[in-house]
Amino acid sequence: MKIIFLAGLCFCLNLASAQKLNITSLESVLHLSIFSADSLLKKEKFKLTEKESGEGYHNYYYTSYEKIGKANQLIRSLSIMDVYSGADTSRLVLYRTYNKMDQDEMLKQLLVSGYVLSRRSGADFIYTKEEQTVTNKITQKQTPGGQQVTAYEFELGR
Repeated sequence: MKIIFLAGLCFCLNLASAQKLNITSLESVLHLSIFSADSLLKKEKFKLTEKESGEGYHNYYYTSYEKIGKANQLIRSLSIMDVYSGADTSRLVLYRTYNKMDQDEMLKQLLVSGYVLSRRSGADFIYTKEEQTVTNKITQKQTPGGQQVTAYEFELGR
């Protein structure tokens, strides 16, 4: 009985430490006020690491770190850019992960949520559902240490 309880506890703790976002969370961030989006992201264990404001815009940069094994960390980030022009407001949300499994899960979620691949250009994939577009970009980045890594980005806007 103790083994079953411990296994269940480990499973729940593993789920509780999950820090990846899903398509529903990204759609929510796109439409929520910045205060509500901040609360949602903090609940998902993302921390506001940088905020920049200027005439007509606000940028918010969130990061999440997940320890994988003893020496490796997985970094995920989310950028929110709000642009104001008079009464018009637009928002761009950019979610980045370096984990191929996150990429695969997000693609499955897009398809299950009703998005369809509408266009492809090189390593950019554009998915649409009604009036919403999600651009999935796959790029190679170089770390400060010189290592090549693959970045998987999901971009939504309104």
